[in-house]
This record gives sequence, structure tokens and C-alpha cells, in this order.
Amino acid sequence: MKSKIFTTLLVLTSFSTFATTHIFTFGGSLGDVYSPILVNVLVGDTVTWNGDFASHPLESQTIPAGAASFVCTTGTTFSYAVLFAGDYFFRCDNHSTMTGQIKASTPSSVKITDSKNEISIYPTAVLSFLKINMPLSNKIYVADVKNILGQTVLHSELANGNVTTLNLSDIYNGIYFIAIRNDMDVVKVVRIVKE
Repeated sequence: MKSKIFTTLLVLTSFSTFATTHIFTFGGSLGDVYSPILVNVLVGDTVTWNGDFASHPLESQTIPAGAASFVCTTGTTFSYAVLFAGDYFFRCDNHSTMTGQIKASTPSSVKITDSKNEISIYPTAVLSFLKINMPLSNKIYVADVKNILGQTVLHSELANGNVTTLNLSDIYNGIYFIAIRNDMDVVKVVRIVKE
């Protein structure tokens, strides 16, 4: 039950701390078009449509494998969290030429520049315990486990040159992002699935 509720929330809001919200507007003075017609996003970003869905019902047409389809026929605002890379095509059900596209790509991880080693986070499908292996560094790093709403569900300081084990057994099943950061930068973001 927890998993189903959490999955429903995925399409409603954004991973706001590390993600961007992209906005489509339509209807009114714009007429029967989406503006812009195309947005380029990163996985983890959110797309929001603003307009009258009663006049211009929104429906996904083609989406990447594994992505959730979307439909909105009422209200004036709808948001969708982009969780898979690929092309998302959508349209207005009332106006066949009113179409738009989202191009989603996977964000690249940033490597630590003051070490020959990389941060490793494993496993990415987690039942209870997540391990983070940190290279030796003169900086202090922390891990923030964030849900798709951008809420921090776990915060931990990481041991330089050692493996830190995070206990995730008390969090709901679903998709989370692990952000490794120091006082200046986010150095790595990894998506995990809590099972």
C-alpha cells in the first residue's frame, strides 16, 4: 500500500532540490499551441503544464519504456516527474495539431576532482542497507537521501576513505535520489529503488 501511494505521488511533484521545473503554457491568447513546443530536460526534472485542461485535455502519446503515461482533463495545472530518459510526445485530445515534446536525458555524475578514486554507491535496488564507499579526501561529505518530492528522508555524514552503511529499512518503497555533497558542490547524484 505504501508503495502504491508513493508511486502516485511521483507524477505529481518534483525532486526540487536537484531538479528543474520546465513549464508549458497553452490556450488563452496562445490559441491551440503549446509554448514552447519542445523542452529538453534531465531525468529527475519536472514538467508542468498551465492552461485550461477542460478545453485542451492533455494526453501522452508516445513515452519511453518504463515511464508512466499521463492524462489530465480538468483543472489548470498539471505536473509530471520525468523518471526515464527518452522522448515523450503529448497532445491535446480536442485539437490533433496541438502537440508537444519532452526530450529527457540522463544527468551525468560529477567525479570528485581531488582524488583518483570515485564514490561508489551500491546496491541501487535496496531492501534495507545502502553502502557508500568514499575515497580519501580532505573535504567533509554528506549524503542526503531525497524522495521524489525533494524531501530529505535521511541525512548522514560520510566517512572519508571508508564505507558508510545507511539503513533505509524504515523508509517507504519507491524511487529515491542519493545526493553526495560537500560544503560547496553536489558531486554525485544516484537514483535508487527502495524495495
